[in-house]
Amino acid sequence: MADPQAGKRYAQAAFDIATRDGTVAQWRSDLEDIAQVLAESAAAPVLMDSKVPLDRRLAIVDRILDVQPLARNFARLLVQKGRAPAARDVATAFARMADEAEGVANAEVVSAVDLTPDQVRAMEEKLSQSMGKRVHVTATTDPAIIGGIVVKIGDRLIDGSVRSRLRQLKRELSGAR
Repeated sequence: MADPQAGKRYAQAAFDIATRDGTVAQWRSDLEDIAQVLAESAAAPVLMDSKVPLDRRLAIVDRILDVQPLARNFARLLVQKGRAPAARDVATAFARMADEAEGVANAEVVSAVDLTPDQVRAMEEKLSQSMGKRVHVTATTDPAIIGGIVVKIGDRLIDGSVRSRLRQLKRELSGAR
């Protein structure tokens, strides 16, 4: 089972190395590859199985991963410490740290209908202006919100959906009796 807190600690260690060496982009890519192999590939169950001898699991890591030597050692450490399942959490936390350092925010936008690429770009521009940093939008659809949009950036939530407006109206009408 993955441990998000452990993932953040390992990501912070990798981020410290990457910023020191000026290799943040390379580490971001390498950690994605590591997460793919250690947590999501066909080899993942073997790499997580403590019944398989450690030297065999490390040999698999060395054979499969094509990453810089420090990142390979990092992957080996995750396997040695039984933290292979946390590899995805590490990659995700590292990407957040790198984005924050680069002044990039990621926004999740949910709409009732698919947004066109032009609408997504326009939303990125508006959010970038209001946030004072570059914003990357990931758009998804959820017909249950009926209309409008819901925007989540970090721990901020802006709910402009028809569904939430109807709920609010219902509460107001219930209290008016």
